[in-house]
Amino acid sequence: MKSFVAIIVFVSASLASAESTYLGMYIQGTKIGYASYVDRADKLGGAPATRSDSHTVIDAGLLGTAVKLVTDSTTWTNASGRPLRMKFYIESGGRTQTVDAIFGEKTVAVDVNNNGAKSHSSLKIPAGAIVDDPITLMLHDHAAQGQKRSFWVLDPMTITFLKNDVKMVGLSSTMVAGKKVSANLIEVIDPRTTMRVFVNPKGDLVRVEGPMGIEMLPETRTAALAKPGKYSPTVDLAINTSIKTDKPIDDPSHLTELKLRITGKDLSQIPSDPSQSVTKDGEAWIVDVHPTRLDSVDGQSITDAQANSAQWLQPSLDIPSNLPKFRELAHKIVGPKKDVHGASLAIKQYVYSLMQPNAGIGVLRDASEILSTKEGVCRDYAILTTTLLRAAGIPSRVVAGLVNWDGTFYYHAWSEAWDGHRWIGIDSTTEDQQLSAGHIKLADGNVEDAFTFTFLEKAKIEVLDARH
Repeated sequence: MKSFVAIIVFVSASLASAESTYLGMYIQGTKIGYASYVDRADKLGGAPATRSDSHTVIDAGLLGTAVKLVTDSTTWTNASGRPLRMKFYIESGGRTQTVDAIFGEKTVAVDVNNNGAKSHSSLKIPAGAIVDDPITLMLHDHAAQGQKRSFWVLDPMTITFLKNDVKMVGLSSTMVAGKKVSANLIEVIDPRTTMRVFVNPKGDLVRVEGPMGIEMLPETRTAALAKPGKYSPTVDLAINTSIKTDKPIDDPSHLTELKLRITGKDLSQIPSDPSQSVTKDGEAWIVDVHPTRLDSVDGQSITDAQANSAQWLQPSLDIPSNLPKFRELAHKIVGPKKDVHGASLAIKQYVYSLMQPNAGIGVLRDASEILSTKEGVCRDYAILTTTLLRAAGIPSRVVAGLVNWDGTFYYHAWSEAWDGHRWIGIDSTTEDQQLSAGHIKLADGNVEDAFTFTFLEKAKIEVLDARH
């Protein structure tokens, strides 16, 4: 969920007006939440500014568990639309994250409080336009049909700048309340997904087509703020975003090799390495997954694996591997083991035994909070595992992708450990030691890299070969 909430908040804020405006959020006609937004004249540091406030509530289901996510954002911009300060508050499952970003000339000072774990960072402002309201800017400048502009937006989830493109597609048609309506289509092309925003000639919002099949429609305040009982947590986002293959895959958790043809999405940015090859085949992509077999791995020492791997040993966002408590715990878990293979599997087994699934937490979390509460989703398992691996001196990274559990692919996360020669997949959500070929990588790296991946919505997957 976290990968698209920031996009929804961003689009909501972009359409702000002098009066509060409300949008209902739906999946296949079932309401799952709402968004509201407003902007007004204000001052920041004594100087005139425009203040934009956005409030978003998503009340749905995830893996059979009710999950509610509340996001508030406030942005102050100058006369040209450049952000001066941005504040975010995100709450889900009793957890919170606050982000306060103050923009300077060349850098942005960002303070994050993730469930009590505080951090400060300074981000370099990328070259190019940084705006909070690109849609209104396109409309104000009377962008011509086919015109595209690039800009950068601060993502409060991963604390990074993401390059987005806004394209004025032009007059198009869309369905609203069962009726075909003509409107100007604007596409917001984010690295993760594409939002389709329909506005009338006056610039008023008509409809938004978002990720995961979400649509947003203008509503009255009364309709938008209907009692939670009007929402339907039975709409399961995991199922709604799953991708079925053209034919069943038997025993996917023990696949040793899987070859697929995927159409409908550009996979040029998906990792291609010794465990997964991705090649273009006309309009399709061939993905051949063959993870490293643990029975073929030599006992590479942790010391040897550390050579030239400093990047994957350092603490990073939500991975505080330098804290004494993680180093002490990792040392206790690993014990006398000196090889990457044995130590990694010991950490994997510890996390698997420690954690309890709780899909009702939709906030990206720091490993300290995950360790304290001992519950979460696959993303939390991966963050804690990676933190302990690095604390043990093992180069490691987080992976986001898809996993095949029952003949259907679902979004998933796991870890990888570097043994000095290859990356070894570690999935702490299962007791299986061997990573199956049912795991398709979409992105890897630190948290900000792994969780900025492209959704494969509307993609079609054909099974070419499946071996055990």
